[in-house]
Amino acid sequence: MFLILDEIGCYITCISDSGLASLIGIALVLALLMFSIYVKTEKPMARLSSFVAGQLCVISAIVIIVYVMQCSRMLSIEIYTGYVTISTALVLLLPRVYSRILIRRFDARPISEIIDWPQEFVDELEIKSEVYYFDSAIPRAFASGKAIFLSVGILELVDTAELKAILAHEVWHLRHNNRTPILRQLALMSFTGNRSEDELEMLADMFAEKVVGKSALESARAKVS
Repeated sequence: MFLILDEIGCYITCISDSGLASLIGIALVLALLMFSIYVKTEKPMARLSSFVAGQLCVISAIVIIVYVMQCSRMLSIEIYTGYVTISTALVLLLPRVYSRILIRRFDARPISEIIDWPQEFVDELEIKSEVYYFDSAIPRAFASGKAIFLSVGILELVDTAELKAILAHEVWHLRHNNRTPILRQLALMSFTGNRSEDELEMLADMFAEKVVGKSALESARAKVS
């Protein structure tokens, strides 16, 4: 307890004597604002951007504090700096890395090798995502990271309209980063919650229905459920 109080006293003394207290305060206020946006917004990209921006503001404040410190009692800053570095790296790198892992795991190939229109359809929905197929008789479709995966089984089972409904459903998940560990990991690291799986599926279905119609969606669901 006394060691913690000594460390806090060291921070206060060094920051007060440096003349940079106001600059540190501005960085911390901006960090608080960014984290407030992260907690309140529902848009995934806004959540990611605000979280990373908040982290960078905190790092800026830490750099200034380390610069003005005249003693070695900085254990708390060292621990938090490690957390910030690891969590920010995970947030930025996880989607792309996770997609690559799944491509290797399923030995997936670009869908354009066998059918042209699914990739074109996804591109029309204004999302940068690659569509892949993999060899499995089980009808499966899922999205993760920056990619959509379709099994050979599902390609043989559904017609064009139904496949469009499936693709639109998965595009919604990609737009909202719900088929990767990224937002769940982010929620865990920042001690906030995330939407339930049932709610996410319902919202994805609503988007697919809007894009291709209710009948195609219901027919696809009946075949793959």
